[in-house]
Order: sequence, then C-alpha cells, then structure tokens
Amino acid sequence: MHLETAEADVLGVESAAFARALPDPAARIRYEQLAAAAASGEVPDDLMAPLETMLELLFNTGRVANRAVLQSVFGRTRRGRHLASAAREVNRALRTLRGQTVAELRLSAVGPSLQSLVIETDRCRLTLDIDRDGARIASLEAG
Repeated sequence: MHLETAEADVLGVESAAFARALPDPAARIRYEQLAAAAASGEVPDDLMAPLETMLELLFNTGRVANRAVLQSVFGRTRRGRHLASAAREVNRALRTLRGQTVAELRLSAVGPSLQSLVIETDRCRLTLDIDRDGARIASLEAG
C-alpha cells in the first residue's frame, strides 16, 4: 500500500510507539518493521495484517492521535474495505424505508459483543446485527 507523506509520518510514529509498548519481542519486531515501512511510504502485503490489527486496537481504545489520517489508511486495508462494503449494504436497505412510517425501533443485546436493531415500519421489518465487524442485514421481511 502506498502512503501519502502525512500518512507515512503519522503511521510511522504510531507504529513505533505501538512497538515500544509490546512485551513480546517477535511482535515488537513486526511493528518496528511496520514503522520502517511506513516511514518509507510503502507498506508491503506481509505487514497488512499487523497494520489492520494495530489500527483496530487504536480505534477501539480511543488512543488515536490523528484519526482522519489513520481512518484513510484503514479504509484502504482489506478489513477497511470489507467494513465499508457492509455499511453500503446496510445503507441501501435503510434507504428502502424512505417514506414509510416507523412503528417501532428496538435494540437488543444478543450476546457479549452482538446487538440486534429491529426497525419495524408500516410495510416491513428490517433487522440489523451490529458487532465489532460492523452492521449487517440479518433479515428483511415485507408485509
């Protein structure tokens, strides 16, 4: 993955700090390699999984110094593209509800990291599952 100058700078600093915080020497080396690759402006394929892991951890813990830049980088990873695709599918389903009268909205905790959002209208019921992988359409029932 090619990085713009600002992305390379931010990712290099974040990767180096992340590496210093790791107690496992093998993991530390991987993130030191990521920091060096970022500084060069190119992240090779073999460092994409560590990149995704680090960015997810940074976003989940709220420890992101430059969110916009790192979101741009994450959006170009396999995982980032997958999440964006899932969000587009959910948005398409939500657009089908335009003009309908919402009768009920209900959010339920299904498990420790899964919630279910039910949107009932005068014409259909849309159920979305929401977890760490984003939102997905669980079902769409007309009638």
